[in-house]
Amino acid sequence: MRGVWDCKVRFAETDAAGIVYYPNFYKWMDQATHEMFEAYRLSTRKLLSENRGIPLVETHCRFKHPLKFGDRFRVESKVTEVRDKVFTIEHRICKGDILAAEGYEIRAWIERFGDKLKAVSIPEDVRKLLTE
Repeated sequence: MRGVWDCKVRFAETDAAGIVYYPNFYKWMDQATHEMFEAYRLSTRKLLSENRGIPLVETHCRFKHPLKFGDRFRVESKVTEVRDKVFTIEHRICKGDILAAEGYEIRAWIERFGDKLKAVSIPEDVRKLLTE
């Protein structure tokens, strides 16, 4: 599974010097994941309506080049590992040919049972989409 999400740095995402404040990179990686899942007809809204979800278990980001207010950028995402109950998505945040940041997310596949959430094996149809 792969995806590309195009975006633009908003003023509220920057500090007083007009440079992107670092937590926004994590926000963008998260949003890129949800955009990618939606493109594969696994929208977060659909998953939640089915008592399923893909919460974060771990995330990491390396910052390479600053982004500033008004910059256009893209987040290139791809699933790189699928295990029984978790999967890894790697992200590259680029402004043109410049790598601004790269990171990953590890997410679990969960289902709700009454009031409890539980990590469960990723269904075969979803596993197939993740490994395309």
